[in-house]
Amino acid sequence: MKLRYLGTAAAEGWPAVFCRCPHCDRARAAGGKNIRTRSQAMINSDMLIDFPPDANMHMLTNNIDYSAIKFLLITHPHSDHFAPLDLAFRDDAYYAHNLTEEKLILAGPKRVIDAYENYFGRFSDERRCKYITPMVLENYVTYEFGDYKVTPIRANHTRDENNACCYIINDGSKTLLYLHDTGLLYDDVWEYLENNKIKADFVSLDCTFVTLPGSGGHLGLDTCKITADMMREKGIADENTVFCVNHFSHNGGAIYDELVPIAAKDGFLTSYDGMEVEI
Repeated sequence: MKLRYLGTAAAEGWPAVFCRCPHCDRARAAGGKNIRTRSQAMINSDMLIDFPPDANMHMLTNNIDYSAIKFLLITHPHSDHFAPLDLAFRDDAYYAHNLTEEKLILAGPKRVIDAYENYFGRFSDERRCKYITPMVLENYVTYEFGDYKVTPIRANHTRDENNACCYIINDGSKTLLYLHDTGLLYDDVWEYLENNKIKADFVSLDCTFVTLPGSGGHLGLDTCKITADMMREKGIADENTVFCVNHFSHNGGAIYDELVPIAAKDGFLTSYDGMEVEI
């Protein structure tokens, strides 16, 4: 399984769109891996996780054929993770010719699909259903998407359990835990992981607070470490499991160049836009 981080920032990007704080100015001056766009990831060449406002730029900078994407998983309907405007252009009558794959499955929690239906309410059902198939996912139910088995698990991000989820993704040989956006995991998540003997090969952890204490619906390095340690203790991870931090806010302080050695002390890789890993 190949995982490519297309965007690794929180909602405001880094440098943030209107910000001149020292953290944004340092990132702007350093450039390269210190520049972060809104959160999105790709698995192999046929699955996307989230569809932010920067999705088109991700396609251009990474030379991706979005028309080859078969499965689009959305974690939650917040606008930095789900900006559906560009989905309207998956219409071969005017905007998208010679599609590599005719159909795209759009899957996520109920509130995501509600947002999709509300946004595209002005279009006919025939046009929407011909090119994009929306699908509501329930937590703790495993779905088959081609060769993938995908299980949504409850995210500690909003009070509405129909609003946000994280994902367990298995391609038949490797297992990815994609834990964005979430704070410390709920007890029922830990119970599901233990009871179903989930063994993670790679864990992508929300680290929005970076060097600040994690709180609420997001993690920081401190709570990432708590989460990783608990996974090892419960047998969900072992010495071969790779942990990588992702989804950073400029308020967290450390730009990429500064964060790499800090995160490495706790055994974490630090993601950057365009980073590709073989799981």
